[in-house]
Order: sequence, then structure tokens, then C-alpha cells
Amino acid sequence: MATHTMDTTGMKCPQPVLKLAVAASDVNTGDIVEITGDCPTFEKDLRAWCDRMHKVCLAVRDEGEGKQTIQIQF
Repeated sequence: MATHTMDTTGMKCPQPVLKLAVAASDVNTGDIVEITGDCPTFEKDLRAWCDRMHKVCLAVRDEGEGKQTIQIQF
């Protein structure tokens, strides 16, 4: 199991979701992706993506200054 990190700070939705979708092909089952972003709809959009793709949103961490880090298990 590996942990992958992505920083989408400064990107507006749907760009963080699209970047995650592209990177998903390199992520193995059981791996964790930690993605950070500051888009106002970041959490809502990533939770919706997780539901559609049958991935597990493990945690949402507030990083301050409008940033969040979301852990997703593949």
C-alpha cells in the first residue's frame, strides 16, 4: 500500500477532480491519495467523485487559509 499526494491549490473545480481522475490510473487498490485544494466546492466535488467511482473518503482535514486535504482510499 502506498500514499500518493497531490496539490491542486489554486485550481478551480472541476480541475482538481479531473487531475485526480487522470492520476487514478496509476493508483493501486488499497492505496491512499491525499489531495489538497482550496476551491470552494472542493470537498463536495471530491465526495461526489468518490461516490461515483466507489472510492472511500477516509478523512477531510482543514489546513487553514481555505485549504483542505482529503484522504481517499482506492
